[in-house]
Amino acid sequence: MLNVTNLSDQVSLIPVRPASIVTRWRAFLAHSPLRRLGHDALVAVMTSSFAKGLGFIKEVLVAALFGLSGALDIYLVAVVLIGFPVSILLNAVQTALISALAADQSSSIDRRRLIAATALLTVACLAALLPLWLLLLPKLLPWLAFGFSPEKRQGLEAALFWLMPYYFLNGLNLLGYGVLQAKGRYFVNGLLPSVTPIATILVLLASGSTADWHVLTTALVLGTAVECAALVIVLLRGEHLAMPRWQDIVRPKPVVSASLLLLPGTLMLGLGPVIEQAIAASMDEGTNAALGYGLKLPAAIQGILLTAVGITALPFFASQLGQKRAAYCLHSLDKLTRWLLAGGMLLAIPLAVLSSEIVMLLYQRGAFDAAATSRVAPIQFAYFVQLPFAIVAMLGLKALAALGREVLVSTYITGAVLLQGALAYGLGTRYGAVGIAWAATVVSALQATANFLTARSAFHRLSA
Repeated sequence: MLNVTNLSDQVSLIPVRPASIVTRWRAFLAHSPLRRLGHDALVAVMTSSFAKGLGFIKEVLVAALFGLSGALDIYLVAVVLIGFPVSILLNAVQTALISALAADQSSSIDRRRLIAATALLTVACLAALLPLWLLLLPKLLPWLAFGFSPEKRQGLEAALFWLMPYYFLNGLNLLGYGVLQAKGRYFVNGLLPSVTPIATILVLLASGSTADWHVLTTALVLGTAVECAALVIVLLRGEHLAMPRWQDIVRPKPVVSASLLLLPGTLMLGLGPVIEQAIAASMDEGTNAALGYGLKLPAAIQGILLTAVGITALPFFASQLGQKRAAYCLHSLDKLTRWLLAGGMLLAIPLAVLSSEIVMLLYQRGAFDAAATSRVAPIQFAYFVQLPFAIVAMLGLKALAALGREVLVSTYITGAVLLQGALAYGLGTRYGAVGIAWAATVVSALQATANFLTARSAFHRLSA
């Protein structure tokens, strides 16, 4: 005879299977959008660290092959100049597109057509800008490359034409990454940029000890092309693209409107590196290279953190504002600013103190000697100090963009670039490349303060 009582006791002793760690973690994130933002930022940091690490390995290899040579000066200035129109246009379009996609509640096919039409218009604009820019550059080079010899300037003009494919490929890549960020595809967004440094490393290794700017430009174009192909495949497989139709050409109208308002700011933002390179080019041989090496590691770290903050904060604030949650945005801005400022300082202080040792460890080999280390280390120190301010400035900038304050964003960026240019000239004339680096740090601190206070005031008014 079956003992029901005993059977009941046995059943009760069977342990209930606990929820998996992944399920619990998702439930934890679901209770707070701010937690989700932190999770997304962590994913972005981890994945982009891989790409940045490869990029830094590439820079170590370049340092060993090129040192502070004039060939590297040519390559660095050429990349900045050919990328100038791209940075102006794509910084504006990418920001506007991310905001539009994050707040868009329309059908999936409509969003795909918006992306395709935006890409088509962007490529058309890039194609129209390129010949105008190439015609204008020879007239500007006497000022932008004042310290270059005639032979060196001739090499710079040739390098610009070698980088023409990179001009279009880089623009398409930036637009594609904007789509991935708006869709929350942070894992893929962080990993794909590793393609270009891998290709560069392979080309440099294949070239042997040839320290020629042709090798660097070839590697950059090849890597960017492979990266673009991989990005298109990811977007197609994720069903983020559709064939554009003629009637869809008016679909990106909100994106175009927001982009036009952002263009003055992105124009000035693009001028920043050009101004710095022009000031450095008027100084001693190798100054552009020294400035570049001093920026490499701080820029790699900043790139990881700024990418994590920038690509997650804009969709986050845009989404919360779309749900009329301004008070939560205010709370999030205050909390994130405190954490980012404190964390940035804890990271920057030891790096700045150990700047000389870091330069020796990473670069001092081959053509990069002790004299080069003594030039680069103080520059790197100044850029390390900039780190916490740059992160907070990025957070405030994305909050203002989500608020639709495009005119204010442009105004702040314009003022910052003009001030940085004036400081870079004054301090650079007195202290050389180190002065240029400190100018960037001072302006970042001022920009962080202005962006935070303005965004906080706007959120406070909306939540009242």
